[in-house]
Amino acid sequence: MAKGKDILLDPQTGDLMADTARDAYGLIANGLQIGDTTKQNQAIILQAFKGEFKEYPTLGVGISDILNDNETAGWKREIILQLEADDMKVKEVDLDITNNKLMIDAVYRS
Repeated sequence: MAKGKDILLDPQTGDLMADTARDAYGLIANGLQIGDTTKQNQAIILQAFKGEFKEYPTLGVGISDILNDNETAGWKREIILQLEADDMKVKEVDLDITNNKLMIDAVYRS
């Protein structure tokens, strides 16, 4: 995945975030929104299953499989391993299945 600044996706739809502006000739002068994609990439890695990325077939957590699973240690370990595989430095992962909460404190290495 790309690190740092990149094209942003709409968190609700997954579509590219675009706010197009046209020049005097009617041509698109700019439009795609660029920003920090760390949280966006974390969400994609959490949702993806292994094998979904052609370039990185072992990348992905498949977090939807956590439903009805009371064991969290393995999930926390998998989340940390997958984020580290994407070159992130993981400071903390807090997973509370009872309250449906997941907190990730991780940034890309410089």
